[in-house]
Parts: sequence; structure tokens; C-alpha cells
Amino acid sequence: MRIRRYLFFLVSLLIFCQLCTASIKREVILSFGGGYSLSFDPVFSKTEIFYRDEIYFKEKARMKQSFNLNLQYFFHLKLGAQLELSHQQANYFSHLEWYGQWVRDWSSPTGYRYIEINHIEEPYWEKWSISSIGLYVISPWRKHVNQRLYPYISGGVGLYLLSGDDNRVLSRFRLGPRKTQTKYKISIGLKYRLGTKMNLNFRFFGETIKRYRRSYIYDIYDGPEQFDLDWYLIEGKIARAGGALIPSYSYGGIDISLEFKL
Repeated sequence: MRIRRYLFFLVSLLIFCQLCTASIKREVILSFGGGYSLSFDPVFSKTEIFYRDEIYFKEKARMKQSFNLNLQYFFHLKLGAQLELSHQQANYFSHLEWYGQWVRDWSSPTGYRYIEINHIEEPYWEKWSISSIGLYVISPWRKHVNQRLYPYISGGVGLYLLSGDDNRVLSRFRLGPRKTQTKYKISIGLKYRLGTKMNLNFRFFGETIKRYRRSYIYDIYDGPEQFDLDWYLIEGKIARAGGALIPSYSYGGIDISLEFKL
């Protein structure tokens, strides 16, 4: 994964430098701004389960503010490249009361054995975030460079870093503990020229981050078995079972940014 990450950065840099020298009549734009995001995935809107004598669990993920800094290079009137750094903030809510769990035991007359746990936590909110770098193709729908108002669309891939408390968020969240993976982003927006050197950019965007599942089971666990019992008995820590992790997570939002022509 580390080699792939370095290769992605190197290829992105080489492509961007090549584009910057491809034409004398180039247009270079530096942009920064922020906005707000919402989750598209219903599994994170709100989850609440209760199994008598086994578990009560409630969790919720909430996306918050996002910030971005990007550099755009247009080597054609209707085509360009965009290198973007972005940071997405979010919150995670958890309330876990793990009383015990029934496990398979062939030596028992019933075939099951009850393991008492009695792990009771107070409800809490915890912060986490997604920081990323991406390389995108951007296509403005305009007739000339100085057009005052025009829409555009962009899309591409990138890499991200997941940040948050290992025990209170990453290990128990359905995203899983792995911190780096690839992401995909698509945006549609509207640019308005404020002056000869400044634009106002308003856009809608959607992102999907890929995750790593430690299970080949298609169905996602949503019952008492969604937490790793062996890990808890050995390490005394809470962690989501591999079958409870999701393969990807999608969210999106709106943002506004100022653009400066260089």
C-alpha cells in the first residue's frame, strides 16, 4: 500500500507538471474554501439494537464541516486538471452495553454456552476526520475564458487518511481500523467571475472511500456477533468483527470557495 501511495503521488505530480507546460496560453487557478457534508449511507444515520441478556448498542455518524485547497490548470477552454487537498470533519456517537453472548459449545446439552461480559459504557461523542489528496479532471461548460457565469463538472481518484481515536472510534466503527485507502470524487458546480483575477465557486460534491473488510461474507453482521468476542476476552478492548465492516462509505455536500487566477 505504501508503494502504491508513493507511485500515485509521483504520477500525479508528473502529469500535473506536464500539463502546466503543455501550452503557453494556460489558465492557472488557486482556490480555497469550505462547506458542509451529509452521509449518504443509511447504515450510519442511526443504528440501535437490543438483544435481551446479550447487548444494547446505539451508534451514529454525523458529517460536519469540510475544507479544501486546490490548484487548477486549464490546458484547453473546456478541459483541465485539478489537484486538491481536502479535510472532512465528522462526529461519532456510541452507547454500548455488552452483557454477554451465547456461543456455540458442542459439549453443552443445548449446543450453546453463555459467556458473561458485563461491559457497560456511558454514551459519548467522539471526533474523527478524513484528510485526502486527489487528482481530478475538470470540464467547464463555457464559450470563452472570461465568461462571467458557467457550470462545470469534475471527477477523479485520490488517497485519504482516516484520523480518530483508535479505541473509541476506529476499532469499533463500521469503517474498520485501517487508516489509508483510495477514494473517488465527483463534483458539479457553478463559477461566477467577480473580477479579472477572482471567481466565486459553488459546487455539489459526492465522495466514496473504499474500506478493507476482514471477511468474505457478503451480509454485514448487525446482531450480537458484530463485536469481536475473542479480541475482547484476550485484550480487554472493543473491536468490530470483520463481518460487521462495510466495503465502502459514501457522503457528500456543498461548499463555496474563492478562486484566484495566477
